[in-house]
Amino acid sequence: MSNELLSPEFEDDAMLAAVARGETTIQEGTKSSSVLAMQKALVALGVKIKPDGDFGPKTRSALVAWQKSTGLPESEILDAVTLSAMDRILVETRKNNLHDAIARAVGANPGTPAARPAPRANPRPNLPTDAAYFIDGAALPSVGHAAADDPDSPPPFGLGTPLVPPGTPLASDRQAMLDRIRRVIGEDASATFALERLFAAGRLHAGKLLPNLNAFATTKRHPELLLQGGIDSDLLVRQVVRHVDNPLRIQQGYGRGTCGAGVIEYLLLRHDASEFVRVVDGITSFSGQAKLRSGRTITLPRTAIPRDDTARIDIDRLFQSTIMNHATLMSWLFDYDNPKDDESFMAALQGSSQMPIWGFASVYEDVLGEKRTSVSTMSRPRDEMAEIVVAEAIRGDRVPVILQFSSFHWLSIEWIERGSDGRAVYVVLRNPWGNDDGEGNPPREPLAEGGGLVRMKYADFTKAVFAAVVET
Repeated sequence: MSNELLSPEFEDDAMLAAVARGETTIQEGTKSSSVLAMQKALVALGVKIKPDGDFGPKTRSALVAWQKSTGLPESEILDAVTLSAMDRILVETRKNNLHDAIARAVGANPGTPAARPAPRANPRPNLPTDAAYFIDGAALPSVGHAAADDPDSPPPFGLGTPLVPPGTPLASDRQAMLDRIRRVIGEDASATFALERLFAAGRLHAGKLLPNLNAFATTKRHPELLLQGGIDSDLLVRQVVRHVDNPLRIQQGYGRGTCGAGVIEYLLLRHDASEFVRVVDGITSFSGQAKLRSGRTITLPRTAIPRDDTARIDIDRLFQSTIMNHATLMSWLFDYDNPKDDESFMAALQGSSQMPIWGFASVYEDVLGEKRTSVSTMSRPRDEMAEIVVAEAIRGDRVPVILQFSSFHWLSIEWIERGSDGRAVYVVLRNPWGNDDGEGNPPREPLAEGGGLVRMKYADFTKAVFAAVVET
């Protein structure tokens, strides 16, 4: 048996190389990058666990469950046998995905033996590649996409009045568009349900949403999406429809500093879903580019195409990487690298790829086409900062904010809960993680709707807030 590790999760890790050679093991109580790599591998293998580099009781339980599911000895440790099995199954699963992509590209049936090797007796799923991933309540690699109910569903229009009465038929040209989209969605039950909810809510009867969805469904995608990422164009249509129906499905993903880009994606879908569809249509087209409302052009970085270990669906990864690329000061020279989560120049300069407040404000203006300005505690007291942000949220705007978690983290304010005196008591936010269990600081409690929605006491919000982007 070869001791060479082939999966990118385990690349260049001296400790894991030693484990593979049988020289050592990793067990509960260990905190290291090697533990983080193991946890990310478990996520890619379909195990629900949050990678944090800490081999605690939850990681031990997850590892034992995976060992049991694959017929391995339930050793409770990462030893050579377990690591070798992880590596082999990851490699074989990804090879199968590549064979599927090549088969589709040449018009073959991916299910035939000639196009795809026979699966192992106990195959473990890699990141999802088909509609089964989105069946509501099904086994997801992480919570937050389809399991969450949207409190704005059907989404309100204006002051809550639908565009048309329920059951109103579409005009003939729009009905033809809807039928085309239905054919592309096919038998995907959750995407069909999402599309019918959009229809029932009157969101397809007027405006650009239905024409933009139709254009997306009938446009050929860039061939690299299929050849490099195994991303079928019809799957992207289904993902977009589900996102338009319920933006709470958006997820930042593990191990990437894309919280700012995830918040922009979420807010654009809330603010103007038709524009989101148009932008995604552009960056996944042959040109790989889309012109924003500001007139500036964004470009999909090619490193965003291959699937990764972040548990994001394709649309989230492609959009967020493109926004990160656009936020780079020198993006004409250095592209954002999704696998490394950096773009070399700014990462070396700043030490991370996280989007700074001024970069967020600029990109937010580009995407929404509205003037925004940034405010922070570097120039204002925290209580004044909190008052400014809450006042804007009370006016009905979803406000992007930076709070102090273990590091600075972007979220968006959903609404303010006020007491009888009219003063803010709670701030309800949406965490781009897509799932927030409320553990750790700042103090907060998850809401029943899920999808990253949390409630925070106004006093705790005031202590944690660092910056925000507000109207000028």
